[in-house]
Amino acid sequence: MGRAIPDEIIHEILSPALSVPDDTFSADIPVWKSRACRGRRVESSSAILLVCKAWLRVATPLLYHTVNLRSKSQAQALSVALRSNPDLGRLVKKLRLRSGYGISMHKILQRTQNLTDIFIPLEFDLGDNARGLCRGFPLIDPVRVTISYLFDMTSPVRTLVDVLVECIPKWKKLAIFEMSYDSVEGAHDMFSSPLRVAPDLQTLVLSCNEKYLFKNGAIPQFISTIIRNASLQEIRPKTRSRNVLDPEFLQAVQGGVRLQELVDPNLFDPTKAFVYPPQLAANPTAADDIWDRILYFVFCEPEDDDDFDYELEYSEEAGSDDDEWEYGHQIRTGKRWEFLRVCKQFLRLGTPHLYNTMCIQTCMAMRLFTEHLLQQPSLGAHVRRLILSTHDERTIHDLQTVFSQVSRLAVLSSTKTLILPWHLFDELSLRYGSHLKLFLGVTITRCPHRVDPMIFRRLSKMRIFTWNSDTEFHTTVTFAASNALDGLKKLTVRQAHPSFFIILSQMQLPSLNTVALFTGSVDTRVFFQRHGEKISDLFVGASAFNLEMFNSCPNVKHLHVSIASKHEQSFLEGVLSQCDTHCFLERIVIDPEGFDGEHSELFELFQVFLAKFDRTPFPALQEIRHLGFEWHPPASIPRDLPVELAEKFRAQNTHLSDADGHWCRPVFAPERRQQLELSAS
Repeated sequence: MGRAIPDEIIHEILSPALSVPDDTFSADIPVWKSRACRGRRVESSSAILLVCKAWLRVATPLLYHTVNLRSKSQAQALSVALRSNPDLGRLVKKLRLRSGYGISMHKILQRTQNLTDIFIPLEFDLGDNARGLCRGFPLIDPVRVTISYLFDMTSPVRTLVDVLVECIPKWKKLAIFEMSYDSVEGAHDMFSSPLRVAPDLQTLVLSCNEKYLFKNGAIPQFISTIIRNASLQEIRPKTRSRNVLDPEFLQAVQGGVRLQELVDPNLFDPTKAFVYPPQLAANPTAADDIWDRILYFVFCEPEDDDDFDYELEYSEEAGSDDDEWEYGHQIRTGKRWEFLRVCKQFLRLGTPHLYNTMCIQTCMAMRLFTEHLLQQPSLGAHVRRLILSTHDERTIHDLQTVFSQVSRLAVLSSTKTLILPWHLFDELSLRYGSHLKLFLGVTITRCPHRVDPMIFRRLSKMRIFTWNSDTEFHTTVTFAASNALDGLKKLTVRQAHPSFFIILSQMQLPSLNTVALFTGSVDTRVFFQRHGEKISDLFVGASAFNLEMFNSCPNVKHLHVSIASKHEQSFLEGVLSQCDTHCFLERIVIDPEGFDGEHSELFELFQVFLAKFDRTPFPALQEIRHLGFEWHPPASIPRDLPVELAEKFRAQNTHLSDADGHWCRPVFAPERRQQLELSAS
């Protein structure tokens, strides 16, 4: 393949995978954030070099063009690579550092004479130093230098800054200097004097908010010093924020002749007036179609009624991330509401999108929403999704009014367990049964008498359904509506009477593939005997999990078990050790939500689980995930996790992962690595 494809084409193929965007290279990320990112293990891009010799030849310059050193071990490895192959050093054009990395940096800078761009950190890892950087800076002559946030003037940082101050006037090629304004007070003054005499400085880039840079219309002292450099041609922000045209900024720039020469005059140009396309002016129908689509993306959530695959459960924060969606804010200060004030056309086209999804977070917002529907009944026709975060008695009263005004409700969700009287659920199924697709987070009060199961036949469009009620159903007569809930894909049961599962066992449920069961000791055997073979994703509390249930689901791919105590984990271990072969099980997830012990105890239980676990019945198992841990090497990796356990599962192509899906990859001591290699040979 390498011979058949020219190097130029291979270069174009590999460039997107190996190239680093300039914005990513120069992004100013604090060290504490970069530490968290280290645990996010991804496959190394250097694996591309192993495909064939042609890829190795073409990809090597791409790989070394931009080097991002995230740890001391990476710096040491690069130093060794450059020492063994000096030609690699000539390929390095951009170098980004996260810390000082000791003496290794001197050897790296010594061998990267073609370096043009360097990102210098002014915040170091604990115990790190800048001796190598300080010795290496005089050996390079970069074109662009970017320095990071400066939060704390520690001793290593002070040493590094002093050396930078000495080197900047000596760097003859230095043309672009990027610095963050969001640093400790006085940090910029240290660089102002050397930048004033930098021989070829052309551009000063400030990573900051211009609104805070030019306070009270005054020019900062360090900028007044730097602009005396005759070679300086431009001062610009790293990103042009919406505050660029802040009056104080304009006042400061207009107050200095030299500053006016350096700042882009386009910043002062008013936004050009929008010219309405003549084609749209001549065709109102086409104009409505185009603006309607634009407003759809402004107002609507990303999901679509027919195509969006809803999660099994909405999170507690559903609908609360952006308070402008709360109805009271939509009326008063919501940013989306402002679009409807642009013109009558926007009001006409945008209103249906605005009311499509209503997130009600307070009882006052519910009251306002209800009153608005009563004042303008036509608005009820636009409401498709109703997400509630309030559950008091007043909300129930208002909800009755809402049901009388809304005609086509497709989603009813509650993030705080709305308690719905049975008669309202009955009314809901009658009014919206042919439209309702998602119903979750709602507790239904027990009906005082047995209920006819034909109520489920009304829910013909239901796709995701949460049942939380101990209402009893008639089971003496065989359920005639076997085609009820034909579209149901995901079923969650939190509370139920045994008759509920008997009724479900009499349905076909052809689309069912995911079941979440948290019902405790309720007998579910008849349900799993009928529908177990359809289930691919099984979510279950350990107290409700049993051997017969698991064996009734031979096609399950993902098993998610919640444990709240040591006893429940022992129960899980017993089921997994005695079960039949599950040829399709790919992932086991242990969820310790509600666990009543210490974190150390939870980790010990996980070790016990791994030690007892027999993978033989699960030939397709790829992952065991524990939601109680996060692997963030090197400091936070679970050092007590036996290497033998991790290696045992890796040898069987099964990965241990944390809550974010990051694989646990133990860091071996050299002697341990040799032992593993000897044992493998």
